[in-house]
Amino acid sequence: MSKLIVILGITGIQGSSVADVFLQEPGWKIRGVTRDAQRAASIAWERKGIEMVEADVDDTESLTRAFQDAHAIFAVTDFWGPMYDQYNYGKLRLGQTINEYCYELEIQRGRNIADAAVGIDTLERFVFSSLPGIKSIADGRYQHVYHFDAKAEIGRYIQESLPQLNAKTSQLLLGEYATNWRMWRLRRPIKQADGSYVFLLPGDSNTLTPFVVPRKDTGHFVRALVMLPPGKLLLGYGTLPSHEEYVRLWTQALRVEDIKIKHVTIDEAAAFEGGPHGLELAEQIASVLQLDLSSEYILHPSQVPKEIGCPTTSLEDYMKSEDFSLMLYL
Repeated sequence: MSKLIVILGITGIQGSSVADVFLQEPGWKIRGVTRDAQRAASIAWERKGIEMVEADVDDTESLTRAFQDAHAIFAVTDFWGPMYDQYNYGKLRLGQTINEYCYELEIQRGRNIADAAVGIDTLERFVFSSLPGIKSIADGRYQHVYHFDAKAEIGRYIQESLPQLNAKTSQLLLGEYATNWRMWRLRRPIKQADGSYVFLLPGDSNTLTPFVVPRKDTGHFVRALVMLPPGKLLLGYGTLPSHEEYVRLWTQALRVEDIKIKHVTIDEAAAFEGGPHGLELAEQIASVLQLDLSSEYILHPSQVPKEIGCPTTSLEDYMKSEDFSLMLYL
């Protein structure tokens, strides 16, 4: 008898990767959760044999219905989408920033997902796409990395308030998206007037940073966590370079002579990035460079047993396959 995995965010980057992998996994069937089953992306998955159901992360009862009979659930929450929804700016309390609003919204939606999953008797594994809490790790030095802290708070809620679900839970900590250069000015080299390039960095260029190709590899990480016993904390990445090494890869990709790292303060980085996400991103970069990735509690992809397997895509291979002509227009 086949087992059922329910995938939240199946039309997004992470969920799509999970669906791709489990479509190839014998003995598993897939149910995708979407707000609109009539969307083109939803119909495309349905044509591949995936059951698509409608549910709303603001409606716990709809999530409970979507989770029925699930053996595994992949849960992912969205911080950035609501930030760029202009409708949400009208919901801000006096003095509240859009970042703070998105933080509170993501936590509530994560709790809704967990509350809906806790009563599913068939459930064997709940895989949550999480991130480390920056405030607690960095002793409060960084107060604005809301998209990390929200996910950490959801994980804490599961651990402290839902022991039955926590006993079935593993968490995936995805590294920095290799594709972030498309969205953030701070994550790509900047061409100068003289034709040279600089890479602005509010942190130590020798510290290691995990990078992941999310559309290709998230599914393999989730599969590994579904197959492994619960209680795992998997750091999902394909390459763990320093920023010195990262910039060298950019030099090769752009076929330029050299790219210099320019160290800047968090305030300078935030001002350069601009927008409501500027300070958040600047603090994220600086704080992630201080995380202890050698913790005994963290499982690395190379540590996944070979009989289960956890293939990854290297940053170098990604950059060789990418079309960077888009940078001419960014």
